[in-house]
Amino acid sequence: MERLVFQGTECCPQYRWKQLAICANEKLLNKIKDKQRHPEEWRISPLADAVEERRDKSA
Repeated sequence: MERLVFQGTECCPQYRWKQLAICANEKLLNKIKDKQRHPEEWRISPLADAVEERRDKSA
C-alpha cells in the first residue's frame, strides 16, 4: 500500500508515492484504504514478486 506524499518546497512542489504497508491480503488493504480520511491519496500496487506469481499461475 502506498500513499501520495508531498515532498518539495512551495516554489517547487513535488509529490511521490511512499510505500507504507506490505500485505498478501488485498481485500484487507482495500478496507484500510477506504477508511482513510483521503482514500484518493492511497493506492495498492503489487510487488514484483506478486506479479510474477500471478503470471506463473495464469500460464
